[in-house]
Amino acid sequence: MAMTVTPPLRALLDGEPADEDGVRLAITDDGVARGDGAFETVGVWDGRPFRWDDHLDRLDASLAKTLLPPADRAAITADRDRLLDGLTIDGALRCYVTASGTRVLTLSPGPTSPPGQVLMPQPAPWIQPPAEYEPAGAKTMSYGPNMAASRAARRDGGDDALLVASDGTVLEGPTFCVLWVSGGTLCTAPVDRGIVDSISRRTLLELADDLGIPTRVVGVPVPALADASEVLICSAVRDVASIGRIGPHVFDGPTPVRDALSGALDAARRGGRRPAAGAPP
Repeated sequence: MAMTVTPPLRALLDGEPADEDGVRLAITDDGVARGDGAFETVGVWDGRPFRWDDHLDRLDASLAKTLLPPADRAAITADRDRLLDGLTIDGALRCYVTASGTRVLTLSPGPTSPPGQVLMPQPAPWIQPPAEYEPAGAKTMSYGPNMAASRAARRDGGDDALLVASDGTVLEGPTFCVLWVSGGTLCTAPVDRGIVDSISRRTLLELADDLGIPTRVVGVPVPALADASEVLICSAVRDVASIGRIGPHVFDGPTPVRDALSGALDAARRGGRRPAAGAPP
């Protein structure tokens, strides 16, 4: 699964079009020099951002976890409206707020290549810190370890990584949430393990509840996935997809849960429906 970000169709830097002469992000900005800041990637469907307020809430939570001031939500929303004005595309709206106070919003086309089918387990000791570590779960601009895990997975013959805690339990993907179906129940790792509080994960659990699919938030070791009937991944800009292999274990059976969730997710995204408030445990 390629990690390259598609060049933007439109971009704003502190509210100014970034393609105009002289509008540039300084290399001394903390977001560039240190990867210090937080970001959000919001799925845009038929020109409408999905769960916008939830993304801004998570952005503020990430900034607070890293002891940075809250974002200017009004300015970010105004920038969003400028970027989307007159467009009805599917795409990725990315918002970056750096420690230097710089605000960057970009709008890019959605991914066109299918997601990878093969995940290779990779250690992710940075994700499960001690309980008192305040930045745990923050969606910061410092994604170097995640990208290194993706490269290691491709080196090992996979398409992308399944990030694994120091105790061997399943966490998430470098840029996507991971869920699995066990005994007819849709399962996923708990956010208190230090993973990102994925809005796609929240949405899928809420939609599963709407569809009458049981859900469970649970930590399991990687070998336990061999008993799963389906393993699923999803992100803000992609559909929910089935995984065909994790390490040596192949998943080649029917995917009824994925199929049901895919239809419900597309309807929610394009219909503008916001699932019931409240993140699962």
